[in-house]
Amino acid sequence: MEELQADRGRGYSFIMSDDLNQKASVSWREKIRHAFAVDAPGPAEPTDSQRVVVEKLLSKIVERGMAQPAGIFLESWRPLGVLTGQGMQALSPFAGILLDQNAWKEVANYLDKRGAIAWMLQRMDEMETQREEKIHASKNNPPPSQPSV
Repeated sequence: MEELQADRGRGYSFIMSDDLNQKASVSWREKIRHAFAVDAPGPAEPTDSQRVVVEKLLSKIVERGMAQPAGIFLESWRPLGVLTGQGMQALSPFAGILLDQNAWKEVANYLDKRGAIAWMLQRMDEMETQREEKIHASKNNPPPSQPSV
């Protein structure tokens, strides 16, 4: 069932009566309920495509033995993490010239989440622990030596 409704100063438009009843039942509190909502506290899980890019970045940092300096850097930028993501979004046209633009955007979109840096730090610690265990195991179990001929 359609009804004719006057738009303030814009003429008339047809709307469905069900839409009218639904719009009238939504209170102003419901409309602004999520106006100032923030992400849940704690680490923010990345999407699958973000996880691939972020873990590749973190693995390169860990392989080079730079996990501790990177951790200090990330900790110092934790309060500004969302701003960092926004800054990366602004610089994406220029970064696309030198870097993979899709990877840049994935990292930027991930850093827009409040718990992104916490997750990155946690994951980097896990990767660093695995790396140290691997090094420790290789020191305790040296490869077999070649028999002399």
